[in-house]
Amino acid sequence: MYSKFNYSPSDYFYNNEINRFLTQGNEIFNEHEKEVQECLSEYISEEGIINGTALKEHWFSIKPKNIFISHSHSDLNKVKAFAGWLYQCFGLEAFIDSCSWGYCDDLLNKIDKKYCYDAKTKTYDYTLRNYTTSHVHMMLSTALTEMMDKTECVMFFNTPSSICLDAELNKIKTSGKKALTVSPWIYHELSMTTMLRVTPPNRGEKAVEHFAQDSRERLTVQYDVSKALAEMTTLTDEQLKQWNNNWQRRPIKIKEQALDELYEIVFSK
Repeated sequence: MYSKFNYSPSDYFYNNEINRFLTQGNEIFNEHEKEVQECLSEYISEEGIINGTALKEHWFSIKPKNIFISHSHSDLNKVKAFAGWLYQCFGLEAFIDSCSWGYCDDLLNKIDKKYCYDAKTKTYDYTLRNYTTSHVHMMLSTALTEMMDKTECVMFFNTPSSICLDAELNKIKTSGKKALTVSPWIYHELSMTTMLRVTPPNRGEKAVEHFAQDSRERLTVQYDVSKALAEMTTLTDEQLKQWNNNWQRRPIKIKEQALDELYEIVFSK
């Protein structure tokens, strides 16, 4: 990982600029979902065989991506359209995290029906259910962390569906509002952005120079992600528009330099 952005899209920008790329985004998502399923199903089978070591070693048979998008499931269509926009305008491939954890939930359902369900009592064994879930989720979180580490840019699609602001969580007094999420996957991914090494892209020092200028009754479990968001660079609709405009004016477009153009806009003094 080299750069990390906190992006909150406006309805206007989504409706007028991004939404028309939804078809392209659906195609990208389906292609990546197939890649992920083929990889995960080989090492997490419905037969109950879970090979964590092999999965870790072969996870990167998945083609490298330029951008890792963390998002709420409720925003999936918006994120697909955003991925389509990134690809159509810049040639950049975005990895949408939900194509991984969505598939794992389906796979866990199949495993649990086979190994944890008692047809006589019509109930699931609590201990076995916890066992299968913990192993599959641990493997997936490790795989997603590896993907984030290898991807140059991480973007958090920050909407009310993914983050809620609460100044009095559990009546804890704070000087400001906390940024909270109820998604364990979002919490994991944002937390990882504070721990992963910063790896400059291997295409000269230009991008490095710009980036160096930046510093920073239903069970509901909330996770404080204020620290992770504080360390991410805010990305605005106007910056994305400028990025696209600048890029389209280039007589020669080299995909590897598209993110450098974004860094030039965001990190320039």
